Amino acid sequence: MTQTRALSSVDPEIAALDAAVARSGPTHQPLWTVQYRLVLLTLDLCAIIIATVVGFELRFGVLAGGLQSTDYLIIGLGIAVGWTVALQYYGGYEIRHIASGPEELKRVLRASAVTLSLLAVGCYVTKTPVARGFVIGVIPLGALLIIAERSAVRRYATARRQRGSWAYRILAVGTSDSVLHLAEITERAKAAGLKIVGACAEDAVVGSELFPGVPVIGGVLDAAQCAGEVDADVVAVTGSGLGPRAVRELGWALEGTNRGLVMAPALTEIAGSRVHVSPVEGLPLVWLDQPALGRIPGVVKRALDIVVAATVLVLIAPVLAATAIAIKTTSRGPVFFRQHRLGAGGGEFSILKFRSMYVGADERRAEILELNEQDGGGVLFKIREDPRVTPVGRWIRKLSIDELPQLVHVLSGTMSLVGPRPLAAVDSTYTGAARRRLLVKPGMTGLWQISGRSQTTWDDAVRMDLYYVENWSLGLDMSILFRTIFAVLGRRGAF
Repeated sequence: MTQTRALSSVDPEIAALDAAVARSGPTHQPLWTVQYRLVLLTLDLCAIIIATVVGFELRFGVLAGGLQSTDYLIIGLGIAVGWTVALQYYGGYEIRHIASGPEELKRVLRASAVTLSLLAVGCYVTKTPVARGFVIGVIPLGALLIIAERSAVRRYATARRQRGSWAYRILAVGTSDSVLHLAEITERAKAAGLKIVGACAEDAVVGSELFPGVPVIGGVLDAAQCAGEVDADVVAVTGSGLGPRAVRELGWALEGTNRGLVMAPALTEIAGSRVHVSPVEGLPLVWLDQPALGRIPGVVKRALDIVVAATVLVLIAPVLAATAIAIKTTSRGPVFFRQHRLGAGGGEFSILKFRSMYVGADERRAEILELNEQDGGGVLFKIREDPRVTPVGRWIRKLSIDELPQLVHVLSGTMSLVGPRPLAAVDSTYTGAARRRLLVKPGMTGLWQISGRSQTTWDDAVRMDLYYVENWSLGLDMSILFRTIFAVLGRRGAF
């Protein structure tokens, strides 16, 4: 489930389609969308009320009462109404944010900041005295409670979507290739809540299946009629199956049916910040900015690498020493393991890791090749119960301690804290799209490490690394670093 959430959170095509569904969805929303909004509204009000009561008691004490408590009761009600209105205004109750925790977090924080600003302005204009201690207690606590309860609801909603409920029923229209591509993405990212129940393809036989559970039920010109047959909530036009006039006529045919019409873009692995829409004479032109690492952000990234790496090295020095002693005293061989890896621009460097295998492990690789649990033609070689791993090695791998010496490479500038994972130069086939991974420095952690680690397939690893290369930002780095802590503590996919 964790991997699916992470995949959906970095798949721009899913995000774009989900956003379009939310904006252009059926007039009569499915029952589950109403239930979800009511649950959020109820829990938000409960969180704000709790924060208001706690803020009042912290400021005035449990024995406060009389006129003062009455005044603050009115103020508390005003805060509750204003806060929920702000949440509604900033999209806090939009269904499309169910699968996107960071996006929902931004909207909650914006609404909280606006609530604080309006409270300050309102008190100033009306000359209403409000204790600063009360405000300081209510707003931060309320924001934390809202974030916490929404996180719990989002996990519940994701679990429901994993089981196939709480999802929009979609009829995909286009070519067989474009429909298949969309079906694969929605299946991979179930947390997005988009379920394709049928397809209208111009180059496929009616009755065939383009994807398991996605039958072809008609041609592209039959989309409006077919949508009723499969009870679709949304008709998604993808690829080049329909021309502009046919799309417009399909929209007319869907009028009055309570079904939405959306366009699934052909752009993939592109962050929303790089995509801009500019309408010209009714034609929405999509402008795509080139990926770029600005000078100032690059300097900030390098400074962050140096500061964090140096600080962590100092703090974990005892752990490094204890690990080195454990490795040396429990198995024959050196403490560190070196291997040639590819860095930025394809240059080779010798990566440093704590040795977690017995001496001569490379020579035994051919003997256990059939046990490899990864695909990709041997680019990734992972075995859950690898007989070459020492007892100490198993522990340091689970805790990712074997990777800590790479902080030295971060300090030297060969690696970064965040970036595509460097693979062995002798094993890697950096051709085609995968070679774009070499445009930036390799990192100690990255998107695919926090999305399943050793359980991640080679195709997914390349896809997520390419997304990072194409859409790098300081915010993305900070998000990955934060999520890495929980991935390591949870030992997800580590073996």
